[in-house]
Amino acid sequence: MPDRDPAKEPERLQMIWFGDELSDNAKAGLKTLSERYPNSEKQLVVLPRRRPGETGQRRMEELMEGYRAEAQQHGVNVRHIREDTRQLATVLEPKYNHQTVDDIFRMEMSNSGYIAAKDLTTYLLRANETGLSVDLSHHHMSPAEWDAVQNDTHFTTQAVAPFDFSTAELKVVDLSHGQDANMRHVLNSSFQPMTEQHSDADIEPQMMPHLDTFALYTREGTRGQEAAKTAATMHIGYLATMTRDEAMRGNVTFNPKDTDKRFKPDTVNLAADNDLGAKYNTQDGRRADIIGRMNISALADGIHATFGTPTTPPGATHTDMPMLQVDPATWNDITMRAFQVDNVRVLPQLSLGKDNQGAWRTDPTQDPADLTNLRGEKITLVQASNIGVSKAAELGMEGLNRPAHLPYTVERSTSAGNSPRRTPSPASSSDESMGRITSQVANLQMPRTPSPEGPGLTDSAASTAVARPKPLRSATTNTSGR
Repeated sequence: MPDRDPAKEPERLQMIWFGDELSDNAKAGLKTLSERYPNSEKQLVVLPRRRPGETGQRRMEELMEGYRAEAQQHGVNVRHIREDTRQLATVLEPKYNHQTVDDIFRMEMSNSGYIAAKDLTTYLLRANETGLSVDLSHHHMSPAEWDAVQNDTHFTTQAVAPFDFSTAELKVVDLSHGQDANMRHVLNSSFQPMTEQHSDADIEPQMMPHLDTFALYTREGTRGQEAAKTAATMHIGYLATMTRDEAMRGNVTFNPKDTDKRFKPDTVNLAADNDLGAKYNTQDGRRADIIGRMNISALADGIHATFGTPTTPPGATHTDMPMLQVDPATWNDITMRAFQVDNVRVLPQLSLGKDNQGAWRTDPTQDPADLTNLRGEKITLVQASNIGVSKAAELGMEGLNRPAHLPYTVERSTSAGNSPRRTPSPASSSDESMGRITSQVANLQMPRTPSPEGPGLTDSAASTAVARPKPLRSATTNTSGR
């Protein structure tokens, strides 16, 4: 095999696939990416969806066999990310550890949160190892796409020139061609671009390019890895802050024996103002925005903490508090310009195109037990999937005697304090039968974990946040997708 060209090929190519079977489009992406970088070490990083019981274990083993069979055709090694969380999580210590990461992965994968799990994995990989992370929704840039790029009003030879993998510290995707298209108060504990506290103090947010992570490169021993390390820590920190806020409101409960390194909610109440509930509810309109903002905010925070310098804000005086800012030359050095061509984000510096719709996402559920689109009432989700397939079958619980989309019973509440009344939904046609099942389920000890993610989340960073009131100031609108 020819030697790798260190300037044109990354040391390691890590292609990420989380969920179920590889789709035809994903298989095509695996082949294309392998051919694009023939001399790089290639890994298919996977996290198969684990369903309950022995049937779930067998299904996961079948998925792993399928991944390996497909990857071996292209000289790609398969890597189950859960086998490496202890090592990957060392960059998070002492604040978080591998148990934290394992819990988050379990939460996301139990509820089809593939995108959120992929985002955190990308940061952990890039904080630990040299290489290029991509998902399988990529294809080789076509001649027609290249023609369209050259005719784009933002085209410059500098913007499309291949970069040197052997010297680059960090390369992230820029969706806004170097223009200020996003805003954030960096290094705050919330995923929101602006917070009420900053607004009350009349502190203006910082403007920056609109970033994305569908392709991300870091090199060992450089500031690029430090940026990814901070991004991973911040990503988990947003989840911790969100959970703490909702716990104070009574919208989420935990086992009091769990430590601050664990993330295993017992219940998540889908109240209208519950950000955590929205994050794990596929039918909530805020979900895509929360997941997208968590990802982009983490990346922005990591870059500013590592590449930023304290600078007096424009128009301010030397007595004003300085802010971490990244200068234009640094932005140009660490970003790759993405050009929009029809439904594709074209990255000329990598000679790749990224389909806006992720090829590895699963189809939307047709499960009649998916009641997450209910509105106008408080609902508490209680995980029921881990009681086991055989036990569920004995109880006659339709939907839990086979791999289910939503691993919860839904308990409606009519009490003022929203204490759950144990009436599993959807209702059975037989009141007597449902009464018997309800009684038996009430006596079971329920484990925990929360909810799902469907297709069409490519615009997760694009929609306007509605989780908190916006301050009275001008704001930009993100218009690109993931």
